[in-house]
Amino acid sequence: MLWSAFSHLDSVIVEGVVIAEGLMTITARSGTRQALCPGCGSLSDRIHGGYQRRLADMAVAGRRTVVDLLVRRFLCPAAVCVRKTFVEQIAGLTERYARRTRPLRGNLETIALALSGRAGARLTESLSIPIGANTLIRLVRKLSEQPVCPTPRVLGVDDFALKRGHVYATILIDVETGRRVDVLPGTFAAWLREHPGVEIVCRDRASAYAEAVRTAAPDAVQVADRFHLWKNLCEAVEKCVAAHRACLTEPTEDLALGTLAVDTETDAPPEPIPPATEGTRAAQRRERHTAVHALFDKGVGIYAIAKALGLDPKTVGKYAHAATVEDVPTSDGHRDTPIHPYLAHLHRRWNEGCTDAARLCAEIRELGFRGSARTVRRHLQPVRATGKPAPKVPEALTVRQATRLITRRPTSLDEDEKVKLNGLLTRCPELDAVAECVRTFAEMMNDKRGAELNDWLARAEATQMPSLRSLARGLRQDFAAVKAGLTLEWSSGKVEGNVNRIKMIKRTGYGRAEFDLLRRRILYAD
Repeated sequence: MLWSAFSHLDSVIVEGVVIAEGLMTITARSGTRQALCPGCGSLSDRIHGGYQRRLADMAVAGRRTVVDLLVRRFLCPAAVCVRKTFVEQIAGLTERYARRTRPLRGNLETIALALSGRAGARLTESLSIPIGANTLIRLVRKLSEQPVCPTPRVLGVDDFALKRGHVYATILIDVETGRRVDVLPGTFAAWLREHPGVEIVCRDRASAYAEAVRTAAPDAVQVADRFHLWKNLCEAVEKCVAAHRACLTEPTEDLALGTLAVDTETDAPPEPIPPATEGTRAAQRRERHTAVHALFDKGVGIYAIAKALGLDPKTVGKYAHAATVEDVPTSDGHRDTPIHPYLAHLHRRWNEGCTDAARLCAEIRELGFRGSARTVRRHLQPVRATGKPAPKVPEALTVRQATRLITRRPTSLDEDEKVKLNGLLTRCPELDAVAECVRTFAEMMNDKRGAELNDWLARAEATQMPSLRSLARGLRQDFAAVKAGLTLEWSSGKVEGNVNRIKMIKRTGYGRAEFDLLRRRILYAD
C-alpha cells in the first residue's frame, strides 16, 4: 500500500533506501535485458557498459528525494545506424539528458505555469523540491508552442493589452468547450484563412474583428456579445442623464411656495431676463462644435479630425455625436465632494444650534465621513458669515445613481429606490422615454427576441436623445451581428473570463516575460 506512492519506480528494481540529513536516496537499477535503439529502432541485447544517473524526484514527507539509478549502454546491432551505442531510457521515469524524473518535471511545469518564476521558486523551496526561477521559466519555454486543438465550430475572439494603449494581442477561445485555441500577436484574418471551418464567431463590437471575419470567413455568422451591447446602452443612458442633470434634484417646498407667491402676487408679466454674455468656455465649445462638424459632416473620420484639430479622439466624438452645441455632454462644474452626502445632517445640526465645526466633524465621521475638520469648517464658513439659518439641502441623485436606477432590474429595487426613480421619471419626460427604451431592450435581450430589434431602434431614434440616436446608428451599422447576439444562445462570456485570467497571469510575470512565454502560460493554464 505504501509503495503505491512510488508507482513511477515499478519498471526498475529498488535495491535500497537511505535517509540521512533530510535527504532520501533511493538506489535502483534497470531490470530489462533489451532496449530499442533511438536512431534506427533496432532491438539490442548487447551490453556495452553502464553508469550511474542521479535524478531528483518528488519529495517524500518533507524530505528531498533523489534516485541513484544504474543504467546500461547497449551496442546497436544495425551496421548502417549512425549510433554505435545508446543508453536505455526507463519509460515514465527518465529522459535523455534529464536530471529530474518525469513526475517531478510535470509538477514543476504546473507550478511554473501557475506562478511563473520567482513566486514558483519560493513555493518549490517550501515543498522541498528547490529550483531556481530561471529554471522554471526554461521548463515552460521547452513546452511546445501550443497544445493540439482542432479548429472550433464556434469561435470567441477578444483582445487584451500587452502594453496598455500601445500593444494589443488577440485570444481565441472554443466557445463550446471553453478551451483556449490560440494567442495571436498579429492579425486575426490570417488565422481564419489558415484554419477554415469556423461557422460562428462571437466578438465584441470592435470593427476590426468584424472586418476580419467578413474578409477571411464570409460564410461565418457573427454574433455581437450581449454584455457589450448592454454596456453600450448603459453608457448612452448615462449621457442622457448627464444632459438632464437639472432634473435630478427634487423640488423643495420652499421653491414651490416661492413660485406660487410669484404667480399670485400680481398679474403683471415678469420682466424679461437680459441674455447673459457668453463666457470664454462657452465660446470655445461653440467654436469646437462648428469646426468638428465642418469635417464630420463631410465624412472625415474621428481620428483624422482629432489629428487635424489637435484634440483627443474622445473629445471629437463627444462633439461629433451632438447635433447642437447644447447637446454636448458637460459636467457644468458639478462635482460630488466627499462631504456632499452629509450636508443635510450638518445643516440640520447647525439650525439646531450646534455651530462647532470640530464637533460636527466628529458626528459625521461616525456616519462614514473620511475627510478632515478643515473641510467641514470651510463648508460652514459661508453659512456662518451670512448669520442666517443654513439652507435646506435638496435631495439630489448623482448621475451614476440615476443611471443605476434606470438600468437595474426593477424587481431588485427597494421601496425607497422605486420612489426616487418614479419621482425622477415624473419630473423628466425625456428620461421616462429613455427608461422605457431600457426596459424593452432588457426584455428583448433576456427573451432572445432579436426579431424586434428594428422596432426598438426606431423607438430609440424617436426619443430625440443624441446619445440614444448615436447608439441606434451604431447598431444599425452592425445590424446582422447585433440581431444574432439577441437571438442565438452564444456569447463571449467564456472569452471575457479568459481575458480576466490573462490579467492575473501578466501580474505574476511582473511584466518581464516575452510574448512567447506569456503565450505558453495562457494556452497551458489550468
